Amino acid sequence: MHRRIVYAVVVCLLISIAFVGCAKKEEPAGKYTVTPKKEVPQVKTPQATQPSEEAPRPVPSQKPISEERVLFSFEGTTDGFEIPFWTLEKEDHVADSIESTQEFASEGNASLKVNCDFPGKSWTAALVELEQYLDFSPYREVAVDIYIPPDAPLGLRAKLILTVGDDWRFTEMTRTIPLVPGKWVKVSGNIEPGSYDWKRTVPDESFRQDVRKIVVRIESNRVPVYKGPVYIDNIRIGK
Repeated sequence: MHRRIVYAVVVCLLISIAFVGCAKKEEPAGKYTVTPKKEVPQVKTPQATQPSEEAPRPVPSQKPISEERVLFSFEGTTDGFEIPFWTLEKEDHVADSIESTQEFASEGNASLKVNCDFPGKSWTAALVELEQYLDFSPYREVAVDIYIPPDAPLGLRAKLILTVGDDWRFTEMTRTIPLVPGKWVKVSGNIEPGSYDWKRTVPDESFRQDVRKIVVRIESNRVPVYKGPVYIDNIRIGK
């Protein structure tokens, strides 16, 4: 009985040794497929795009006007200027009539006389215009001389307005110029590319090449009260 137990133990040991040996046996080379290490994709940080360099904005010349071309001098004629029909129905537009006159002139012998009636208490304007295709290139400035009599009150102001391009864009000066009783006053706007003389518009080359209307507007902003003439003369372009 004792021997049988010993034999059984020996047999179990031999079986265990044989099993372990089989487990440690190496497989022949080439049997295993080596899985390559996965590379973690590198995320490239996008480079900040550099803003494209814009062309420098044109800057109007600071040189004084040295050459002028007179467009309208009103010598015995109104030169096509008129009080627009639509203003006759507006209470805030107060130009009554126009005529060529030799009473005053800044150039030549005559000027355009605009008879006005500014009642005060609210903004009112006297407006005359010419509808005509005009090419102002390569000139830098459009200007007009305006005169009110010595007995006219202080407070009247004036500006130029241009209607430009196929869309007939109404373009008025950014500022009004005060008129001085008894003196001719120059009212002018720079029409060079880059000029800031016009509301909501910075002129480019096409701006001055396609002018459809030129308008002169005299204004009273609640004051003063004035009934009488305003004289317009020497509408010109300069470079």
